[in-house]
Amino acid sequence: MPMRFATLLAAMLAAWQPSSALAADEDTQFWLAGFVRGKLDEDVYLTIDTSYRLRESQIGPDQQIFRVTVEKEVADGLRIGGGASVFETDGQTEFRPHQQLRYINNGWDVRTRLEQRMIPGAERTEWRIRQRVQYTSEVLEKVELIDSVEWFGVINPRSAARDPDGTEQVRFLAAAAFDVGGGFEVQPGYLLWYSPRAARADGISHVPQVAINYRF
Repeated sequence: MPMRFATLLAAMLAAWQPSSALAADEDTQFWLAGFVRGKLDEDVYLTIDTSYRLRESQIGPDQQIFRVTVEKEVADGLRIGGGASVFETDGQTEFRPHQQLRYINNGWDVRTRLEQRMIPGAERTEWRIRQRVQYTSEVLEKVELIDSVEWFGVINPRSAARDPDGTEQVRFLAAAAFDVGGGFEVQPGYLLWYSPRAARADGISHVPQVAINYRF
């Protein structure tokens, strides 16, 4: 039986506490999200997701996000794909194309995503890599637990004067998905968002969230 992935997340959090979390700036957000997932063809998958992020003023205005991803299975459990997202923040629109490689097997979901951030007013497009490891386990009939960790790294900053930032952020998620019938799931969860910062205190965001999932 695989070791509980939540234990791994807890160990990683504990490892960070002595150096950064004790002196961090903290805030609280609330995210409401919706996901639609299904097959376009025998080996072609579609994911549409949208979310509204309520944020404290110290972080910035609320955000609205819309993203579309299409994937093709090229081997057993292995998918390649891409898509794009739009971020609306206080009247500013950021466009983000992305490409990804994903492997799904026996509850594990490992995804590598390359993302291009077209930020209004930026000198150039920022390139970012996102590496996520997720584990899903069924604990009761129609109830699943989801644990994940995702690392974000900047490989081409938005300004030529800036060096690549390396680790931009790390996100830890724990959630439960409840199958309510008709292809729908209700998924409450908690996300911890850690942002290391060189010139000031590191940031920690506490993000309770609720997602409504639909599969066709």
